[in-house]
Amino acid sequence: MNNFKKPKWFPIPGDKACILKWTQVSLYLWEGVSSACHRNKSFPVGEDFDFHNTPQILADRKKMLAGEWPNFGHGCEHCRDQELRGGISDRMQLLSLPDSERYVSQEMYDNPTNIKVPPTQLSVDFNNKCNMKCVYCGPSLSTSWLKEQEKFGDTIRDWDVDEPWLLDKTYHERQKKLLNWMENNYHKLKAFDILGGEPMLQPETFQYVNWMIKHPNKEIDFELYSNMQIKPKIFRRKVQKFRELADSVKEVLWVASIDCWGPQSEYIRFGHDLKTWEENWTYILYECPEIKTSMNWTVTPLSIPYIPELMEKVIEWNKVRYSPINLNKVIDPEFMDPNIFPQGTFTKDIEKIIELNEGMCNRKEYRDY
Repeated sequence: MNNFKKPKWFPIPGDKACILKWTQVSLYLWEGVSSACHRNKSFPVGEDFDFHNTPQILADRKKMLAGEWPNFGHGCEHCRDQELRGGISDRMQLLSLPDSERYVSQEMYDNPTNIKVPPTQLSVDFNNKCNMKCVYCGPSLSTSWLKEQEKFGDTIRDWDVDEPWLLDKTYHERQKKLLNWMENNYHKLKAFDILGGEPMLQPETFQYVNWMIKHPNKEIDFELYSNMQIKPKIFRRKVQKFRELADSVKEVLWVASIDCWGPQSEYIRFGHDLKTWEENWTYILYECPEIKTSMNWTVTPLSIPYIPELMEKVIEWNKVRYSPINLNKVIDPEFMDPNIFPQGTFTKDIEKIIELNEGMCNRKEYRDY
């Protein structure tokens, strides 16, 4: 893929320019930080709450305009290394999809070298409330990990509640600022995602879903990322709100997180129960036609040997309804990065994965990716 060329519809100059760097922002509300692309390092949001145009993000865009990769350690090396090896990076994949054109704002067309632009894709992590302890995760994204660290680590607990953000006045202030931002900018968004923690446990999720129902935007794609570890009876009740939301947005996409299949999955994603996951997944698949389905797989050395078993399950589910798959290779913590292993360690597993991939993915660009 060294002959990759940007599409004509993407106006930003520079052969390293990325549509995510100009259009997408991930906001971690509790921590008060943001990044342009979820793989990138996050930086503090200023008092102006311009979370899409922090000094670091602006500097990264300048680098890309000059045909350079942003500073090492900012996260763009994920795509850089993929492209250097002749692979298809997230940047290349998204620029290869005609659907991505809708994310280019008018401001980008009006002035392609302007580095200060509004986002068209917003991903929000309200806080870290989560009922799982994935081996590659940590306290910043999971309260379960936070409790683990406090119980067995050297962190001194200096609060009396299990949800420390409830005592953080600045978090409540940022909540108000975000809602005000939505009031003024929601109509410009083409995508709005809620991640976690676990969004199904967070009241903020349903506060915003109710708000969106009252403020229809038929141009916006809504995505929710869930570990699916909610008791099925409660899960079904909560899902009804998202079925209702489908009438107020362009589409609702449910992204179920899972890494592989079998007992290994329950080890990697501590707190994960396969029976609960499958019951909730098949409920959406079979009984919720208003909701589109997808999966997010986190790739680690622990999961790779058991991914084929999950692929075989997906092939069967796809006979009911096709669900695209997004794979994210862990790069932090470094000891969970598969690249640290000697060449050939996972050859047989990858050969099996490639073989099954032909039957699992119905779009060539996803098979290649």
